[in-house]
Amino acid sequence: MKLDVPTLLVVLAFMTQMAAVSMVTNWARRKPDVHVLYWALALQLGTLCCILLVLRSYLPFWLAVGVGNAGVFVGLGLAWNGARAFNGRRASWWPVSVMPAIWMLAMLVPAIADSLAYRIALSSVLSGILSLALAWEIWVNGKDELVWRGPFAAVPAVHAGFLVLRTIAALTLDLPSDVMQGGSFIGLGILEPILMMFAATIIGLRLSDERLKNLLKRAARTDGLTGLLNHGAFMDVARKRVEHRSGEGDEVTLLLFDLDRFKQLNDRYGHAAGDTALKCFSTLVRQHVTDSDFVGRVGGEEFAALLVGCGAERGRQVAERIRANFADDPIHHAGHRIPVTVSVGVITATGLGVDFERLMVAADEALYAAKRGGRDLVFQAAG
Repeated sequence: MKLDVPTLLVVLAFMTQMAAVSMVTNWARRKPDVHVLYWALALQLGTLCCILLVLRSYLPFWLAVGVGNAGVFVGLGLAWNGARAFNGRRASWWPVSVMPAIWMLAMLVPAIADSLAYRIALSSVLSGILSLALAWEIWVNGKDELVWRGPFAAVPAVHAGFLVLRTIAALTLDLPSDVMQGGSFIGLGILEPILMMFAATIIGLRLSDERLKNLLKRAARTDGLTGLLNHGAFMDVARKRVEHRSGEGDEVTLLLFDLDRFKQLNDRYGHAAGDTALKCFSTLVRQHVTDSDFVGRVGGEEFAALLVGCGAERGRQVAERIRANFADDPIHHAGHRIPVTVSVGVITATGLGVDFERLMVAADEALYAAKRGGRDLVFQAAG
């Protein structure tokens, strides 16, 4: 089967253009996603490069072959920077400039410029390096567990593997001098990018959508001021964890916090001062719990922490440290040093069949016992 090279180049140009339009449309709907714009620019540049190669019979060699292929490397560099943007990393432009510069310098060497085999081999090596860098950035430098991250990283990785084979074939096969008459080998070299680009576009958009959905879910479960779990989310995850741990007979300790005289603080210093106190306290609590514990803002000035695998003694120690540190470090707002204290109710449960609602009731009673006792106290209920 003979693969017509000009036709494949036209198809590739059309596909990259449609993919670029899809990316731009996606970016226009949510402009903070800068990575999508990078990928759209990379695809648009790929379209222009294909057009240059299609018109190579009517254009100077340096423009059609030199600039056309250099643009491919710039496009891969843009895609790499798009992956960096997706991972929250700053753009780096040296790959965008180094690989095209190497290519343009190589085109000044007659032995390379006049040989289709050498040009294919060199372009494959340069593209392969950038493709591996792209795969590495997507997979290794990602800090999340998105389902589509792996498949997306696999696309440039597979492309890099294909480019290795293409390099070997270019240096071992007997190739014509004109790429437009290169036959099935050249055709396969163009067909493969069509498939890879199509896969990358679909998977890349799915990856972006997946992260957006995760962010929306997280926002729906997070208190906007403190960054802690909101009331509904805390109750949900704490209940499930207690049910799971109680089935195994492990200890769990629940801490309920209430900032003392919070209404007076708002009335005297303003709600901005109250917000500062809430943020300072939330930061303090997170510093005193482990990553396996849950902390939430369950009311206006009320917080809760579920300490998993924590006994009564350690639970009281944690509560005391939080209470003491908060009392010893007044908040600073609008030039004022404002002392704020917190009351804490503590309940620890051990064994099978622990009921989360009963824990909440017991911790709430302990909290109000601390309030009645004069505030700025820790009261531990009997388990």
